[in-house]
Amino acid sequence: MQIEQRDMDSAVKAELITADQAQKLWSFWQKSHEHTPQFRFTHVMYYFGGMLTIIAITLFITQTWEKIVGLPLFVLSSLLFLLGLLLAHYFLKKNLRIPAGIMATFSLVFVPLAIYNIQTWLGYSPHQKFSYSDFHYWVNWYWVPMELATLAVGAILLYCYRFPFLLFPISITLWYMSMDLWPLLFGMDNFSFTQRAIFSMYFGLVVILAAIYMDFKHSNDDQDYAFWLYIIGVIIFWGGLSCQESESELTKFFYCLINIFMILVSVFLNRKIFAVFGALGVLGYLGHLSLTVFSKSIGFPIALVFLGLIIIFMATKWSSVERRLFEYFRPYMPQKIIKRMQR
Repeated sequence: MQIEQRDMDSAVKAELITADQAQKLWSFWQKSHEHTPQFRFTHVMYYFGGMLTIIAITLFITQTWEKIVGLPLFVLSSLLFLLGLLLAHYFLKKNLRIPAGIMATFSLVFVPLAIYNIQTWLGYSPHQKFSYSDFHYWVNWYWVPMELATLAVGAILLYCYRFPFLLFPISITLWYMSMDLWPLLFGMDNFSFTQRAIFSMYFGLVVILAAIYMDFKHSNDDQDYAFWLYIIGVIIFWGGLSCQESESELTKFFYCLINIFMILVSVFLNRKIFAVFGALGVLGYLGHLSLTVFSKSIGFPIALVFLGLIIIFMATKWSSVERRLFEYFRPYMPQKIIKRMQR
């Protein structure tokens, strides 16, 4: 349950607390959550500015930068890396954790650029001609050292500063590495789309398990370290799962069951990302049934209508079942998840 200002006003009107007590309580809660990411104008500006700086140095690097590739660009990226850390310390001294975390993340995104220029400077480059801007578009084993270095530096920064936003570039790097590792591990220049999808599915599952571990390990911590791992892990897993091709209707039915299971997992972990992609998967399977298996059936849409109505009526009875399940599993659930479910 989330308390808002109007709830405090209602409590005052009901004469449960005085207006002065309501104001003091509200001020106390606002101050205690000042450094927790929320949808406030100040926080939106923090992240908007941070994303601008991060995207500028990742997706929007132009080919003009190739004119200074090698040692000069390595020196420049290293200086900007240090600048980000200095700004992070500056904001920490002012007790501004959110912009400090954004600046630490800003530093981290310079690591692959620095490693790319070391590789180029030392002549360690593939037969094809790559530019740094291709890092975000082309799958190739050449990027793996950059990704490993980014993960290593990210782990060090996360250990030192404990900023959850650092897991954003770490998760993206894991996503890239899930695609680039395949040709490196198996020595294959040519591999099928299905093979890559299978590898991505298993890699995404590993990331999801790591996110669950983070959730349970930091169960009493107000910082949400698992947020970005869940998002990227689910995208990788669901994308790999959905991109596999099969002519078997039984396999497609199992795909639907996995997506239904994801929806159930979203309730237990209180993570909407599972429900969103699980629902997309179920809808995709129903679309397949409508367009192929039951394309000439009049009763299929009517059956879906009745199925939807049954689910709605089941939902009206679910709250009591949910309370019993919650009480049963409560001793095994992290406190952070319990708090999110009680909001």
